[in-house]
Amino acid sequence: MDIFQAGVQYNDFEGSVAADKSDTKALIEFLKQQGLANEAERLVGIRIAFNENAEREIHSPGVVAYLVESEEFVQTPESVRAVEIDIPIAILFSFFKRFDLVMTKRAMDLSKAHVDGPH
Repeated sequence: MDIFQAGVQYNDFEGSVAADKSDTKALIEFLKQQGLANEAERLVGIRIAFNENAEREIHSPGVVAYLVESEEFVQTPESVRAVEIDIPIAILFSFFKRFDLVMTKRAMDLSKAHVDGPH
């Protein structure tokens, strides 16, 4: 499994995600305040996962932040450091201005389907 590709045991649903970061709150600053990132690190990725959910409410998902030590943007870093974050889901999503996740039943092509209702 590619670390930077979402995947679960059966992949019954697959999709994509896009997000706009907040204009006023930065997850990297939160990580620094929690002692999880140092001043020279940049946030380059985030994984949010719910593993083995027993059909109950989840208040704190599994979250991993991917960090690169670099003073400026590096498109293909040689090394990435991963840290686990214990954070309530409401606080996690406060770091995003917009967040869009779309999943469809695996192997279905809905690209030409007319959608009746909100989208």
